[in-house]
Amino acid sequence: MTFLGKSGHQRAFLVALIAVGAALVLSVVSFANTSTSSTVTVSVGGVGGEFGFSVGQGTPATTSWASDATTTVTVSSVTNFNVGDYILIDEDADGVPAGSSGDSFHTITAINGSVLTVSPDISNTYSTAASVSEEAPNSSSATWSPSVGSTSSITAGNHFLINLQGLGTTDSALIEVFLTNTDELVKNYTFLHRLVNVQVLCDSGSCPTGAGTTPFSTSGTNGVWQDAVDAAGTTVSATDDYLTLTNARQAFILLGGYTYALTIDGGTLFTIDVTETTGDSLSPTDLVQLTAL
Repeated sequence: MTFLGKSGHQRAFLVALIAVGAALVLSVVSFANTSTSSTVTVSVGGVGGEFGFSVGQGTPATTSWASDATTTVTVSSVTNFNVGDYILIDEDADGVPAGSSGDSFHTITAINGSVLTVSPDISNTYSTAASVSEEAPNSSSATWSPSVGSTSSITAGNHFLINLQGLGTTDSALIEVFLTNTDELVKNYTFLHRLVNVQVLCDSGSCPTGAGTTPFSTSGTNGVWQDAVDAAGTTVSATDDYLTLTNARQAFILLGGYTYALTIDGGTLFTIDVTETTGDSLSPTDLVQLTAL
């Protein structure tokens, strides 16, 4: 396992931050919606948390801009948007943010009807072409189709989106992923191996690399996701990290001040039964716990 480096520079501040509320340690449960005849799919639910320190899950949301003020943006739909989401207000609605345009990134701090309260403040004047979207590296979550007596492949997709924008870049957080219902899964699968990767979003026009300075593996353009690296410049997932029925925990230490995605980049499974009764399941229950260090 490769870890991003941490710093105790503001440890006292983070201890106080944790005391603000239980939202600073989040448990997110992932349920797959499934039946004996359907594709197993990680759900598209979302969970809000303390601003700048939150975990969400699922398919990214996209909607159209209606109007904005200094701290709010009114949209046509809030479906799949949640407090803590890291969003892009895209002035030309082309899906490609550019440093020279009026496009800007914000974190949702509150939702009231069709109004999103955001931080930092909105400083640009937008047009009716603007769109609002939650940023994620993939368009959907990972999926697979169990078939009795055969091996199946897992289609890559999003797993969890992690917003650490509210922490300083000298701070860090421990991200732990647990598979909590192994006892149920072993009645349906001989094995279930999911390859977990950590990606980071470049949101500043140009994201230079440098050991100990940024978590970016390469220089990037605004809006591009890439593999996250540790303080030594090594890719976090340089060694494959599989969440399995026997290795049911993965852990990463990620630098504050950035937005990350835990993705499932593939995997395999072997199905021995597709009948779900009391005490067995085709659907992994994943729990993510996030703790400031």
